[in-house]
Amino acid sequence: MVLHTYWRRAVKWFLLSGDRIRIAVGLVVLFGMAFGAVIAVGISPLFSMQALFYAYGGLISGNLTLITVVVSINQLLLSRELNTPGELETQIEHVIEYRTAIEDATDQIAPVTPLEFLQLLVEATREEAQRLGGFGRDGVVGAGGDDVRQVATTLTDQMDQIDHLLRQSDSGTFSVLSVMFETNYAQQINRLRRLRARHDTDFPAVVDESIQTLIDRLQEIDIARQYFKTIYFQQELSTLTRWLLYTGVPAEAVLIATLLVLTVPADRPADIPVPPETLVPLTITIGLVPLAVLGSFFWRTATVTSLTAATLPFTTPEQER
Repeated sequence: MVLHTYWRRAVKWFLLSGDRIRIAVGLVVLFGMAFGAVIAVGISPLFSMQALFYAYGGLISGNLTLITVVVSINQLLLSRELNTPGELETQIEHVIEYRTAIEDATDQIAPVTPLEFLQLLVEATREEAQRLGGFGRDGVVGAGGDDVRQVATTLTDQMDQIDHLLRQSDSGTFSVLSVMFETNYAQQINRLRRLRARHDTDFPAVVDESIQTLIDRLQEIDIARQYFKTIYFQQELSTLTRWLLYTGVPAEAVLIATLLVLTVPADRPADIPVPPETLVPLTITIGLVPLAVLGSFFWRTATVTSLTAATLPFTTPEQER
């Protein structure tokens, strides 16, 4: 059980919470150690340079492909950012309408940062869940009191847990988004709707209103989650683009220079201070740095996509784990 818990934490750190650059560096170190060990134990004695020509040629062409990926990512980002004034105005108006609805529901001015905005939503949802639970304790709902109290207690505990996680996280967009990976509250909303339908004739209007308000708050949390996911993807892809350029261009230069050195005839060895047993694993490892960077970022973006793919009123088993 303990090993399983540590394993899940390690997987979560690797796929989600871990720093992407540190993970990429770790992968590069593993690559270098593996290549060095293969040569050191004699599995690859480097007697023939022909195979190395193929390896370096593949790395050079592969990194050029990664640079093409960088261009494609930039085009994707630009296509989302380059809008007409009318489109920008419409987008801003929709965001303002959503924020205004939150302010009307909470009687507070909505914060502008993701962390504080989500804290406001969580607090409003928790207060409404406690209000609904109060109706169940006071006997207002009649025969459905136990069901109401159970639903209200579950939602209150969930909001308390989210609030606790938010207080521990930093203000970054991903930190805020990661708090909402566990569920999109589709099951909770469906449970509230079933509760209202089952006790339709027993509940007074004030209880029906509280249930609908609670459903609205949960839907607003999911809207915020999807919006913050969009912001996160734009930031993540922009960061990935920069790091691919930072690592891809030097890696190409090192690979091409090494390939030119290896073309020197065997009877006239190149005057280089580094022996082939060190030069080859070192330069191949450098050539794989862009791939390690790409993998470390894409593991997280793919995981985030799978955890937030469904939007209300639906959910997926992956989101409810």
